[in-house]
Amino acid sequence: MAKAANPQDKKAKNDSKAWQFVCSVKLAVIIIIILAVACILGTLVLQMRPPEDYVSRYGEGLAKLFSAIQFTDIFHSYWFAFLLVLLCVNLGCCTIKRWRNTVLQIGFLVTHISIIMILIGCFIDLQFGEKGGVNVYEGKSVDYYLNRADYRKIPLDFQVYCDDFIIEKHPPKFRLVTFVKNKDLQKVIPVKVGKKINIPGSSYAVTVKDYYQDAEYRHEPINESNEPNNPAIYVQMLDSNHVTAEGWLLAKDRNWYSDSKRDLKVEYLWADNDEDYEKLAKTVGKSAKPKLDIIIEGKNIHKSVPVEEGKSISIDGADYVVEIKQLALDYANRAAPLREQSLDNPAVRVEITGPQGVETRWTFSKYPDYWDKAHQSKYKDIKLTCSIPDDFSEAANRLKIVQNKDGKQTLSYLNDGNLISIIDWEIDKSYEIDETGLQIRIVKYFPSHSTKREVVRRSDNHEGHNHAPGEHVGNPAILVEIEGPRGIVADWMLVNNPPKWYPDKNLALLYEQSGMVVKDYKSILRVVDGGKTVMTKTIEVNDPLKYKGYVFYQSSYDPEGERYTGLQVTRNPGLAVVYSGFILLCVGVVFIFYVKPFLRRKLKKGQKVKDYYSDDEIAAEHIE
Repeated sequence: MAKAANPQDKKAKNDSKAWQFVCSVKLAVIIIIILAVACILGTLVLQMRPPEDYVSRYGEGLAKLFSAIQFTDIFHSYWFAFLLVLLCVNLGCCTIKRWRNTVLQIGFLVTHISIIMILIGCFIDLQFGEKGGVNVYEGKSVDYYLNRADYRKIPLDFQVYCDDFIIEKHPPKFRLVTFVKNKDLQKVIPVKVGKKINIPGSSYAVTVKDYYQDAEYRHEPINESNEPNNPAIYVQMLDSNHVTAEGWLLAKDRNWYSDSKRDLKVEYLWADNDEDYEKLAKTVGKSAKPKLDIIIEGKNIHKSVPVEEGKSISIDGADYVVEIKQLALDYANRAAPLREQSLDNPAVRVEITGPQGVETRWTFSKYPDYWDKAHQSKYKDIKLTCSIPDDFSEAANRLKIVQNKDGKQTLSYLNDGNLISIIDWEIDKSYEIDETGLQIRIVKYFPSHSTKREVVRRSDNHEGHNHAPGEHVGNPAILVEIEGPRGIVADWMLVNNPPKWYPDKNLALLYEQSGMVVKDYKSILRVVDGGKTVMTKTIEVNDPLKYKGYVFYQSSYDPEGERYTGLQVTRNPGLAVVYSGFILLCVGVVFIFYVKPFLRRKLKKGQKVKDYYSDDEIAAEHIE
């Protein structure tokens, strides 16, 4: 029979107010309520975000208050950790107070200890655990990760290599969507070759006449007539009789070619009459310079200056100084040297110095209002525009291919703005370009250049494509025939191209890919520690790599180029304690609901209960 507790010891504990407070159920309820409220706040208030996010969402005052009381990271705050510790102390004291040192109370003891272990494990994780992420390019390695809270770089004492990145895809599905405008009716119809389908609620019918599993558009240059409506020449640039570049130059469109290596620009110019022809062939001098126009609204100030990088312009009658910082012929490629840029989207970058400090602006030749509409300006009264001549070039060597409708055609070579030579040219003959070491050959001339576009089957040779054998998806195309009020029309449709409209502009067809494409993505990771490979593992979403307490989960990937894998990195030092707590909890619950009743039934028939239990045990276990 178990030894009964000493009544004097029990009384001494009961007489301590501090002990009674720590052991009270009320304290546990209060702590649990506060923790529940904290968890709710943790879902309502932004967590672990940059300071500017809190200012923009809650205002500067609340943002400072949240930061001071650690509402910006509740689950890692000191007061949240203190509440967990206090709850552990409360549970521990309650366990000691109620423990009667009997076999039947083992379940009670184990369950309370398990809950305390779970709370301790959570405390360890919240205070000492780590969570972050890192992108690893295929064939590269990392020895760090970025902390999720503040994007700090956390070093690792080993390296993680991504040897390969694999994307598994579902077989693609394609559908044909019809839209009847005046009925506002959209319907998906099956893609079956030879089957005529009537569009419900309309007078249209659609038939898929042919299908290519893998197709592409082929663009073939053609000459539509002998009238010079759109003159074009096919030019080859040669170096020691080897073709280095070739392509079409269109007099009324893309009429130039640049070779930055040899500081050369080739232009194709068309003259409608002899006077213009002579002017184009023999005009010397460098191309016109870009200009910057500065307008001060309200003061009737308009100043036009040539664009020269580093030049400062003082505005008389205004407290502004405008400095030209950069000229770009192609804004998207503005980091490249100017001579390597194509004249696609010219722009000028300036700095404006005034009473409110320095402001940087870009002004675009083709889109003069873009910057003012897309950005806030300090000096709204200053309007900037720039103009870049179509023939502008920084090249020292220029070759002008000049031609007119009467058959005159010459090559004019200029160096630093000086005319060096003029010669006549003929089709399919090569000519030396002085001082450049290159030759030029004009292979074809089309007076009225156009392009014929047709759909063809793509070659079965996929050499160089980034896919395994048998995984090529292709670019399908269908030949669609439409019957409607204006007769029958037929045309090819490639998947994910713009919709095709029937001539009355009332029926549209769209051939598109549908459904999920990516099935799974995996990374083959290799861990190198001390210069040696210690482990290799293929990870996927629910199968991570574990090493030295760190766990690397597959979390994302590069959806465009499929060049890198995104890893989530975690370290949970309290996880083992939490798992142990849950195991003990299961043991305690099993003991309470199964073992304890079994032990009670083992009491010998007819023996008094008090022979097995003390008075305190009977009271504690509610034994009758």
